Amino acid sequence: MKKIGKGKIFIAIAAILLAGVAAVGIFLYGMPGKERLHLRISGIEISEEEYLQAVKAVRYDVAAYFAGTYGAKEEGSFWSEEYGGEIPCEKLADEAVERLKYIHAVYGLAEEKGYIDDAGYDALVERLEDENASRKEKIEAGEPVYGLSEYTLDLFMEYEVSSFRERYCNDKTNEGMDLTEEEILEYYESREWTFGDSGETADLETARIAVERELREKKYDEIIAQREADSQVETDREELYRFTLQNI
Repeated sequence: MKKIGKGKIFIAIAAILLAGVAAVGIFLYGMPGKERLHLRISGIEISEEEYLQAVKAVRYDVAAYFAGTYGAKEEGSFWSEEYGGEIPCEKLADEAVERLKYIHAVYGLAEEKGYIDDAGYDALVERLEDENASRKEKIEAGEPVYGLSEYTLDLFMEYEVSSFRERYCNDKTNEGMDLTEEEILEYYESREWTFGDSGETADLETARIAVERELREKKYDEIIAQREADSQVETDREELYRFTLQNI
């Protein structure tokens, strides 16, 4: 019998092992696994935590939309079912992305104006933790605390978004905030202004403060809306939908 050399035996064993590894790799690749989030907004990488926070924020409204439009209930396979050509988990993902575009527009401008040092999500969480710790210390020391004793992330974001808007609109040096008399008059004449319980019509001088405030807020909202429209979203929507469905 012809003897087989050790080198040939080694090559044969290696080939078998490689074939086995390849087969396992193909098998695993074909298995449906947990999706990873790949999402960037205007070049900023969105973490899974930040994205899922946005999903949580819009979930109720999306479920309410399908309930009101199609009579669908949030139970069983609700999120993956199709209703009138719409799938809840896909709308949920799309609405979450729109919310993130808005949040990044607001926080990006706030950072540019110096209202915050960092517009990132981690910095937001850190500010929340610092604020809650400060409120807890004041309560324990018997000092007055106005508003909530502790913020949730959603409520803290609402507080910051509102404060950014107010600060921007109160600074006449900001873009769009130095109103002309023509702009004020045109906005005043765009609708009826009333005052008091009697609903009496207010002339321009009586309504001026309200007119100017509302006009500045309108201009601020338009600036944010334009920043939203200009933002670039980078993602694979099908991957995003699968990730969303897996994490609802």
